Amino acid sequence: MLSTLCLAAVVYFEARSEPLDAQANVAGVVLERVSSGKYPDEVCQVAFEDKQFTAFNNGPEPISDTRAWDIALMVARMVMQDREGVVSIQGATHYHADWSHPYWSSELDYLGKSGGHLFYVER
Repeated sequence: MLSTLCLAAVVYFEARSEPLDAQANVAGVVLERVSSGKYPDEVCQVAFEDKQFTAFNNGPEPISDTRAWDIALMVARMVMQDREGVVSIQGATHYHADWSHPYWSSELDYLGKSGGHLFYVER
């Protein structure tokens, strides 16, 4: 249950204004990191790892949109139950907003765009 809440927090704070498939792809990045062996092996540790997700760089803010929170919880549950069936961009370990250009993006392989995010995998 705690893993679901942590995953939902990432979805809520990073992608709540995005379409459902884009929210699922953001959640997929967290689970891909958990299974990669290069990041912590627990969802909450990945979600709140220092400087990994912009929404948490200064600590999480209060949840103000309860409808968006309910959707984030639903997305988190769906992705945790059936990642391959729900996440359309498989294997992504990184993403960023399409309006930003982080230095690290050129060092990764581009996988695709979903909503307002670009997704990547480590080489």
